[in-house]
Amino acid sequence: MEHWTSRLEAGYQRYCGLLFGALALVMVACVLFVGQDVGLSNNGDFVRTMAASSLRFGNQLPSHTYVDTFQIVLPHPSAWQNVLSILFGGDGLANYPSLHVLPVRVSVVLSLVVNKLAGLPMDTYHLEVLGGMYTLLYAAGIGLLLSQFRLRRLWQDLLVKLAALVVLCDIGYVAYFNSLYGEALEHIALVYCAAMLVRVLTRQPTVWDGVWCALAAASYGWAKFFNIPVAILLVLVLEGIVLVRLGRRRVLAAGGAALALLLGVWAIVPGWMDVETNYNAVFYGIVRDVDEDTAKEYLSDLGLPEELSDYRDTNYYLGGLLESLEARGLRDAAESVTKLDLVRFYLTHPGRLWEQMQLTALHCGMIRPYYLANYGGDQPLMSYSQRMSLWSTARDALPFDTLAGNLAVPAAFTALAVLVWRRRLKPAHLALLLLALWGALGYCYGLPVMLNGEGDFAKHMFAFLELLDLLLLACLALALDRAGRGRPEGVLCPAVGGALALALLLPPAWDQAASLWQAGQAHSQLQPGSYVTLGNYGGQPLTWLVVGQEEDRFTLLCQDEAISLPFDEDGGNDWLGSTLRTWLNDGFLDGFSPDHLALLQAQDNTVLLPDHLRGQAQEGHLDFACTHIAVLADRGYDRAYRRQAQDTVTLPDIDLIATLARAGQDISGASYWLETPYCPSDALVRYAARDGHLYFGPAQVARVVRPVVQITGAELSGGNGSRAHPFLLSWAPAVFRLS
Repeated sequence: MEHWTSRLEAGYQRYCGLLFGALALVMVACVLFVGQDVGLSNNGDFVRTMAASSLRFGNQLPSHTYVDTFQIVLPHPSAWQNVLSILFGGDGLANYPSLHVLPVRVSVVLSLVVNKLAGLPMDTYHLEVLGGMYTLLYAAGIGLLLSQFRLRRLWQDLLVKLAALVVLCDIGYVAYFNSLYGEALEHIALVYCAAMLVRVLTRQPTVWDGVWCALAAASYGWAKFFNIPVAILLVLVLEGIVLVRLGRRRVLAAGGAALALLLGVWAIVPGWMDVETNYNAVFYGIVRDVDEDTAKEYLSDLGLPEELSDYRDTNYYLGGLLESLEARGLRDAAESVTKLDLVRFYLTHPGRLWEQMQLTALHCGMIRPYYLANYGGDQPLMSYSQRMSLWSTARDALPFDTLAGNLAVPAAFTALAVLVWRRRLKPAHLALLLLALWGALGYCYGLPVMLNGEGDFAKHMFAFLELLDLLLLACLALALDRAGRGRPEGVLCPAVGGALALALLLPPAWDQAASLWQAGQAHSQLQPGSYVTLGNYGGQPLTWLVVGQEEDRFTLLCQDEAISLPFDEDGGNDWLGSTLRTWLNDGFLDGFSPDHLALLQAQDNTVLLPDHLRGQAQEGHLDFACTHIAVLADRGYDRAYRRQAQDTVTLPDIDLIATLARAGQDISGASYWLETPYCPSDALVRYAARDGHLYFGPAQVARVVRPVVQITGAELSGGNGSRAHPFLLSWAPAVFRLS
């Protein structure tokens, strides 16, 4: 038996990389290609990649749905001429000189081969071909990474490497493979960088290791221009380690070539990127959600005219923006800001920088962007896939949306690195390594909002999230591997790992306990936070939470999830014309007794309008922006296009939900409609989901309905106001003060 165990362990050690590479291949393939294909929809960024890769959309521009076929441009009569043009043509490269274009071009040629073999139209591009290429590269990278280390005990090694598969094969990462976003190649290159870093730290490196380090780091930076500074840092670190451990200056050639390449790419980054991102950094960042006086002060500090304060909370892609700036003679001024101006502003305004760092933390929980769909075909718009989403779900529930949560992982890794490597590395070398790590993390965390504002924030935090997840896996490996060893690190390393686990697990557990405690609290009078019973649906009484009070008028939000209806059966996203509004103010009230009907009061309802109905607005002058983060969701509400209406029953709107979230109220639940439209569309409506985030989806899909009413003149006739025993109400027309 021991003989076979030894042979199995030896085989595992020898073929570990192949085993986990194969597992990664199967897992990613299952996520992307089993059943209906999964990918990411286009947010507008596909255009620049397609223009450089002989692709176009064809008859229609897809919106809010995943599309896996595009049209190949074949201008030449000869097949070989077309292939050479696709692979080596210069069209579009000046506008987007990214390494990401290379695999896309190769996938276009492979699509031609697929079409020829399968008898399909030759001008059809199959996005799955690119996804398959990336899947193979990624599986090889994961196999390489996991073959570079082995923990002391077999069960520890298996646990860490299976955890790595769960994290790295999560849909939040691999859905990018079936898309034309550069994040796919960036992420694959980072895994190779991590593999090479582990290799040169744990083994005697060779000159070829130096070459592969340089290639991996250069690919990481060239895939996404934002990452070039981090890639330069990676080149210096990786080549420095190889040089110190190998002692051969020949490795400097590879490092020097990589640095020259990265600096050359940085020098030719197209100017339009700076113009767009710098505008967003100012108007969708620095003066985002500030009052007019503060906006004028900040703009003056940037050397910009105060009249531009009218454009706060706008981004560069807003329809009609450039025309408005041109008409007022302000476009040149608005586009005159440089990256140096932005950095100088934040260095001289530390208070605003601190606010932006706190805001950035809120965007660090979710890996995949909430505004990109995973499914296409006959699926409704903005349909998401839950395949292999265990880590995405867990990560979103952990406190990575706080500064403390994001600092806990690198702090723990720093402590573990000092404990484990203090004898292997010279103190100066270890300090430089950790300094480089913190520098890379600081850049990836702070620079997106500083240099691009909140534009495309979810995608721009991707580099930070992937670094943090790799560090978390490293913490798990180091803490487990040192457990039980005789030296001090045998106790201290598991202690650091345990402290990190507590730092990540206790906050959500505390929040859940606080929510349950709050729901179980008894009340002596009707007040915000108490529960009442009012009306019924389907023969069952409805429970409501008191969410607001103004004198003797109370606002109630239904807590039941029994009602499920479309927002509008015709697919419109305007509350005023929706079938749901009609039913709530008519048929829904059939379940209320005369006493309960007498309690209901007409509400002065502020209704935000979708962009296509802005001509009907009675107030406002701003397109309402969308975010998935509830506590930020109502920014710009008081300046958005809106009108007033009278309703007896409404839905929770974005203002109410944001107010409740900021007050610490749990706003999660089975996906339920909000009254607010997704303004850029004429068919999508906002809704709150079980994870506590706000999304948008098609109006004709049935979702939970949680009505909002206002009551006055109520008398308590039973219950204690807790969720389990809500107050019973009766109408008391002579009563003006509740007791």
